[in-house]
Amino acid sequence: MWAIVGILFIGAIISFFEIPSLVKKKWWREMIVYFLLLSIGMILAILLSKDVSIPAPLDWITKIFNPITSYFERIMS
Repeated sequence: MWAIVGILFIGAIISFFEIPSLVKKKWWREMIVYFLLLSIGMILAILLSKDVSIPAPLDWITKIFNPITSYFERIMS
C-alpha cells in the first residue's frame, strides 16, 4: 500500500515540476505524450511493487516472428 502511495507521490512531484513549463510554452502534444509515458511508467512500477510478472518484450517478438521464420526455413530448405 505504501509503495503505491510513494509511486503516485513521486509521479505527482515530477508532474508538478514539468507541467507548468509545458503549459507556458503551449506544447499540448508533448504534454499528452508526457502523460502517456508517465502513466505507463507508473503503472509498471505499481505492478512491479505488487510482484506481478511482466512479460519481456522479447517474448512478444518471438511469438510474432516464429511463424515467419519457420515459413522462410521451409522455403529455403
